[in-house]
Amino acid sequence: MEMPEFQFSNRHHDLMARDDEHILGWRYEPRIMFESGRGIVLTDVDGNEYFDMTAGMMCMVLGHSHPELTETIREQAGKLVHESSWYSNPWLVEFAELIAGTMPGDLEVVNFAVTGSEANEIAMRLALGVTGKYDIVSLIRGLHGGSLAAEAVTSVGGGRKAHLGPLMMPAHRNAIYAPFCYRCPINLEYPSCEVECLDRSEELMEHVTSRNVAAILAETVPVAGGMVVPPPEWLPRLRDLADRWGALLVLDEAQLAPARTGRMWGFENFGVTPDIVSFGKGMTAGFGIGGTVTTRALAEEARHKAGLPWAGTYSGDPLPAAAALKQLQIVIRDDLMARAERLGRHLGERLEALAARHESIGAVRGIGLYWLLDIVADDRTRAPDPAMAERIRYNAALEGLIHIAVKNFIRLCPPLIITEAEIDEAVDRLERAIRRAEAGFPRDFDYSSSSSLAARATT
Repeated sequence: MEMPEFQFSNRHHDLMARDDEHILGWRYEPRIMFESGRGIVLTDVDGNEYFDMTAGMMCMVLGHSHPELTETIREQAGKLVHESSWYSNPWLVEFAELIAGTMPGDLEVVNFAVTGSEANEIAMRLALGVTGKYDIVSLIRGLHGGSLAAEAVTSVGGGRKAHLGPLMMPAHRNAIYAPFCYRCPINLEYPSCEVECLDRSEELMEHVTSRNVAAILAETVPVAGGMVVPPPEWLPRLRDLADRWGALLVLDEAQLAPARTGRMWGFENFGVTPDIVSFGKGMTAGFGIGGTVTTRALAEEARHKAGLPWAGTYSGDPLPAAAALKQLQIVIRDDLMARAERLGRHLGERLEALAARHESIGAVRGIGLYWLLDIVADDRTRAPDPAMAERIRYNAALEGLIHIAVKNFIRLCPPLIITEAEIDEAVDRLERAIRRAEAGFPRDFDYSSSSSLAARATT
């Protein structure tokens, strides 16, 4: 099999070296330097094109350089970019109203932030302020951000918590088992298990919490922990568990909203309404704006408690608010929910067929236009193979396909404007990458420093 190599210009290599010299950050190798993008296509500084199957960091729902969004950004930049967070602006008000209009039940009040981490910290403050309790119980395999309290309730492993113990929030408990049926944490099988992982989780809560539980915090679909799409009864039973303990249910939708799952909000797929919802990434149009949504009653109960309402220097700025507002308007107008559901089925079918041809793909999991390949060394034992996943990612970039590889998980979450033909081409490129990886290329590749979630290299 022919083993191609990356061909980068001297300028490209120079930028890579300067990036390595002066910027402390996680990087996949090679350190490709992107210069422009349009639709689902990214272009590097040498003019090479790549399908962006990550939608940036899951943020570019409408793809790159969407003409209406670009015009909104251009117009807003000529009006007002930033203001004191002690004031508001028309675009932020309209964005909050539109978010409230997409929500079920009485979820209608938004506390804006800049990042998803901040949004989840606001959610925790709300829970503490309303309940007067202090334990935050979270999902094993969950990821909720990188700020210290959010990191404390995160439990996906990797090097991200090294040496941070003394700084992190002590009143947290990662006590809820993820409904990870492919690798069941309690060695049962669905559906005969009757979702016993939640019963075991409640036993854990009895033993490891103070029983003063303010909130149960979970991603609607834990993504970084393995794209754990829960069985239909799991989230309703988690809702019941929170109610029994007098705790608020907080669902983290940073990776899912808007529309990616085939519904505006991921939790709508499961018939559950949480007390608090956090959002970021896809709701941002690539700008620094996230937030937390709750009911008016809970918002008023929390006011002047636990540092609420919360605001930072940039929360609710006019430029990101205008861009995010325009994006959400387009998502609703163009019914991208239905598009994600329809094209997501097609992508899932193509990936299932791919898995049938390659033993290195142990399982395919996903919902809407968000899918994951679980890469294994042995399909019988389901032993994870992070080295193979990283080889596939490297070869996919050679094929002009950018995607996320974390541990043994390959994630595909393209912009919602992707076409069926582009999906087919992307899967074809991915298969060529898998074949080359299965042939052992590249060899001696160190993937252990590619991200805060990277597995430790063992070969």
